Amino acid sequence: MKLFLSRFTSFWKNRYRAIIYIMTFAFVWLALINKKPLDLTVSDATQGALDLVEHMPENHRKKIKEQEELLAKLQKEESVQSSAELTAQIDETKAYLERLRINSNGVFLVCIDFDAGSDAELGPMAYASIRHAFSLGIKVLINNGYTVMAQPLSQMIVDSAALGGATMPRPYGFKQAGSDFVFFGFRPNPFQVYLQMGESVLSAYETDYSGKALAEMPIMKGIKDIRDIDGIAAYSCNVGTPESWINVAQTKFNIPLVVGMTAVSVSDYFPYLQSGQLCGLITGLRGAAEYEKTVGAPPVANRRMWAQLYTHAFAIGLIVVGNIEYFIKGKRAA
Repeated sequence: MKLFLSRFTSFWKNRYRAIIYIMTFAFVWLALINKKPLDLTVSDATQGALDLVEHMPENHRKKIKEQEELLAKLQKEESVQSSAELTAQIDETKAYLERLRINSNGVFLVCIDFDAGSDAELGPMAYASIRHAFSLGIKVLINNGYTVMAQPLSQMIVDSAALGGATMPRPYGFKQAGSDFVFFGFRPNPFQVYLQMGESVLSAYETDYSGKALAEMPIMKGIKDIRDIDGIAAYSCNVGTPESWINVAQTKFNIPLVVGMTAVSVSDYFPYLQSGQLCGLITGLRGAAEYEKTVGAPPVANRRMWAQLYTHAFAIGLIVVGNIEYFIKGKRAA
């Protein structure tokens, strides 16, 4: 027995790094082939993000009805007493109402501010929310705010979502760029870009990521400024970047806003959720798994949660074994 322990100790000391790496790889591989879904309870924070998209067509129709009632009221006032100011207001309301009717199920803007280093957590939530919007007939705009490296990753996510509608509980056909969605890409100085969108989206983004003129795209006929956007989701790996959307979209224009963050950074945004400045908050890989489970998206985050579970359990086991070894050595030394 002593000979065995001596040989095992020598073997472990010389090869423990390789053994740990191999076992970690094995646990990750086992998680990826595990198709059993995790039994997850959807948090209120994630539910708020789900509700923003789920109720967007209904809320958009309410917005149309409100503008129709406003127009009728203004026209009634004009029949009694006409003025240049009232006529201008009527013309503006008519133009706004016409734009709202073009994208009748609503417009959803997704801001992707993460690179490949955070894609494991944030990629699934962006992918699931875009697919959710497509399944409801919502038009989708995609942009990059602070991370230029996010451009190719964003294009991959939206292209995959445009092709992947057959597996959704509410299936949809192929979504066409320029008609069903548009990818703006990156523009420097994002805070000023977002403010400029309050005046005109076309002045903030004259072309899409591929260089095609936005003014010629069917989707943009119903989008003049940020008021034509029904909801925004900002997915970011950096604390401080979603604040631009909070200050512009939510505070200035009162557009419903959702934020998705990596688990290590998400605690900074719970105060915004509690104050009502955010209507939803997707918290890391767990939040992404909750979202995709609810909407029936492919279980990408769910499988990664299994990998996280296995490797964390393995790490805890190593810590326990290391502490036992430490105390045994301490007793022997005494």
